[in-house]
Amino acid sequence: MNLADIADKTMSLAQKSGATQAEVYAVWAKIASVYIDDGIPKIGSFMVESGIGLKYIIGKKIGFTSSTLAQEKPSDVVERAKALAQASNEDPLFVSLPEPKKVSGSSEKFHDKETAAADSEFLMEKAMEVVKAASSDYVTVPNGSLRTSSVEYHISNSLGVNTGSKGTITFGFFTAKSEKNGEVGEGVQRCWSREIGSIDFAKLGEKLESQAMNVLKAKPFKEKWDDVVGILTPSEGSEMMYQLVASAVSGENVNKRRSPWADKMGEEVASKSLTIYDNGLSEKGLLGSIVDDEGVPTQKTTIIENGVLQSYLYDSYNANQVELPPTGNAIRRTPRELAGRFAIAAVCAGTTMEIQPGSKSVDDLIGDIKRGVYIEHFAYPLVDSMTGAFSNEVRNARIIENGELGNQIKYALWVGNLFDSIKGDLQLANNLEVHDKKIVPSIAFPSTELVGQ
Repeated sequence: MNLADIADKTMSLAQKSGATQAEVYAVWAKIASVYIDDGIPKIGSFMVESGIGLKYIIGKKIGFTSSTLAQEKPSDVVERAKALAQASNEDPLFVSLPEPKKVSGSSEKFHDKETAAADSEFLMEKAMEVVKAASSDYVTVPNGSLRTSSVEYHISNSLGVNTGSKGTITFGFFTAKSEKNGEVGEGVQRCWSREIGSIDFAKLGEKLESQAMNVLKAKPFKEKWDDVVGILTPSEGSEMMYQLVASAVSGENVNKRRSPWADKMGEEVASKSLTIYDNGLSEKGLLGSIVDDEGVPTQKTTIIENGVLQSYLYDSYNANQVELPPTGNAIRRTPRELAGRFAIAAVCAGTTMEIQPGSKSVDDLIGDIKRGVYIEHFAYPLVDSMTGAFSNEVRNARIIENGELGNQIKYALWVGNLFDSIKGDLQLANNLEVHDKKIVPSIAFPSTELVGQ
């Protein structure tokens, strides 16, 4: 199947039927998955999927529809998209689809052959490495999943865009349960990579077992500590930072005045120690590609440099409204699941958020803290992207006193305001890790609270 031919054919049909502009997103994806359920390994699924998403435009009326290539002919998709456009109201903010731009580089660097070839049997071997390393007299692995995806996509539009890219993704999620002397604990570990061969599954299992056993030692935290430094591991810190920063620099949110950084370009919004990039060309990031999902070349965009806001992120729709070039941030794909992405129109979003690491180790950060908390796992890391406020339930953490790790704790809330905290004496470690759409080190956030029962 030639995706470029399918995209071109659909584009030609759309233009002949009366579209003033049109865009076709054609995609082929292969997804293999395995699961651990109640401690029992189960062969999951193996799926190959191909489909198209069509944006059909008449003046300022826009219709979008999609279909798998196995279900409908391109002509059927075109007729439905045309009917949707005719029935739609005009979008006064629409200016144009993107013009073609020179694309450089090869998409092969974002695609790993071993990952693309992985089948369910191979994935089960890798998943069982985690289970065997994590299992002990007191620890079991009741649930887990491991998935690999290989994707190729091509974009054509009526202005001359005719390009595409490809990539691979590995995602794993495992939970452990510990039980000893009537006490129960849990462990959670995730793994992300473009190359399955780069993941040490046995080490992942060892970390899972250690985490679950350490929780058994945890005691309820019954105090209230003010002015606490909270060190978050990359998995938790990346989630909170992405929720905050990606929303604040979204071109859509800036245009709609929904971003607290809408008028702060060139201003200091964070500590001088903080530098953040959105890197669509990231060689480790799972959404790295030579073009975004509307065919605009991707780039490395400096969002914050030494605490100063440098740029917002734009797809073509939002960039045209402010007469700026798009930054390659029209996204449909996600690192977790590629199935069905052709059915979703591209939105303005980040590609890979890269936070520049510091020079200190995590132990060095801990050694500098008089009173704090080292947090490995929340119930779920959340932050209000408009206000920066957060109040997250701690599931796995240790207190820090006078530069040393102390007791394991549970039943506590970590509370604060992330906008305020990143403006303070923010400290970053040197242990970069890939988590979802982020490459982030451990971060020490100042001026927070730890609230017990």
